[in-house]
Amino acid sequence: MNFQEELCAWYKIHHRDLPFRQTRDPYAIWVSEIMAQQTRIDSMLPYYQRWMERWPTVQALAEAPIEEVLQVWQGLGYYNRARKLHEGAKVVVERYQGVLPADIEQLRSIPGIGFYTAGAIGSIAYGLRAPAVDGNVLRVSTRVLQYSEDITKKPTVDFVWHQVYDWMEGSDPAVFTQAMMEIGALVCTPKNPQCLLCPLATFCGAGQTGTWNQYPVKKKAKPPVELELYTYWIENDQDEILISRDWSDGLMKGLYRLPQSAVPLNQTEQLDHIGRRKHVFSHRVWNMECYRGRLAAGVQETLPEDCFWLAKSELDAIPIVGAHRKWLNDDLAEETSTAGQTVQTAADRAKSNEVQPSTRRLSNAGSPVKKKG
Repeated sequence: MNFQEELCAWYKIHHRDLPFRQTRDPYAIWVSEIMAQQTRIDSMLPYYQRWMERWPTVQALAEAPIEEVLQVWQGLGYYNRARKLHEGAKVVVERYQGVLPADIEQLRSIPGIGFYTAGAIGSIAYGLRAPAVDGNVLRVSTRVLQYSEDITKKPTVDFVWHQVYDWMEGSDPAVFTQAMMEIGALVCTPKNPQCLLCPLATFCGAGQTGTWNQYPVKKKAKPPVELELYTYWIENDQDEILISRDWSDGLMKGLYRLPQSAVPLNQTEQLDHIGRRKHVFSHRVWNMECYRGRLAAGVQETLPEDCFWLAKSELDAIPIVGAHRKWLNDDLAEETSTAGQTVQTAADRAKSNEVQPSTRRLSNAGSPVKKKG
C-alpha cells in the first residue's frame, strides 16, 4: 500500500471515537476545530458538548449576546477564538443564509477562519481536496520528509501544504485529514513517538534514521513580557464587589475583571494586602499584588472609571478573566467552608449544652477569650 492507503487504513481501526467525528455538519466541525486549537481534546470536549447543546446552529450562535458566548467559553482561554466564532457566525448568516460555504476561498473570507480551519471544514464536511496543516501535520510531514526548515516560516508551511495535497490524491479527504491529525496526536507525538507501531514507518526518513527528535525545526519563542500590577478586591456595605470593564490593555476584551493597574490606587493603604499571585498567558505574565477590603461610601466616589458594583451572588453570571476568577473562586470557597464550619461548631456547642452543661462551664472558665490587637 502507498502512503495514504497505509495512513487511512490505520485510522479506520485506531481513531478515537470523538463526538465531532460522528458528523459532517460543517458548523460542528468549525466549532470543534476552533476549540481544539491550543487546547487538549480531553479538556475541550465538555465545552464542545455544552456549546452545541446551547447553540446547535450558526443562526443560534449569531443571535447570542457576546457576553453569554464568552461566559460559556470561560476556562478554555484564548478568548479571541470565541469572539471570532461569534463574529464569523453573524457573517455566515448575513452572507450565506446560515450555511458555511463549500468553497475554500469563501470559507477563508469568514472572520476567524484561516488556511487550516478552511481546509479542515472543506475536507471533513464537504470532501474537498483541501489540506489542513496544523502542528500535528507539520510534525508528521517534516519527520517523514526529514525537512529541516523552520515550521514557523510561511515558506515551510506552504511546502508542507503542497506535499499534503499530493498525498491526498486518491483518498477520501475527510478520512485523510483526520488521519493526519490523529497519527500526530497518538503516534508521532512531540516526545517519545511510537515509531515501531507507526503505519508510516517505511515512508519516514526520521524514523528510519532515529533522528525524529531533530524535527520539526522551530525557532524558539520570545519569553513572555512580565507585568507588575496592583489588583483590587473592593466591597461595599451592601455585599457588592467592584468590577471593571477597562480593556485598555488590549487583553480579553469583553471579559470583566477586578480593578487593576500598573500604579496603586489612592485607596490602597485602606485595604489589606492579601499577597502576591501570578498568572501566565501565552505572551504575558501578570504578577499581581493583591489587595482586599471594604470602603466607605464617601471613598467609593473616587474609584476608577469603567467600574460598576455587582452583587457577589451574581459573579457567576458574567465572564471574568481567568486570573481574577481563580482568586475570587479560591477565597469565596474558603469563606463558604469557614461559614459551614462555624455553623457546625455552633450546633456542636448547642448539643454540648444539652448533654454536658457543667463540663462546658468549667471549660469556658479555664479558657479566657483573648482580644485581638
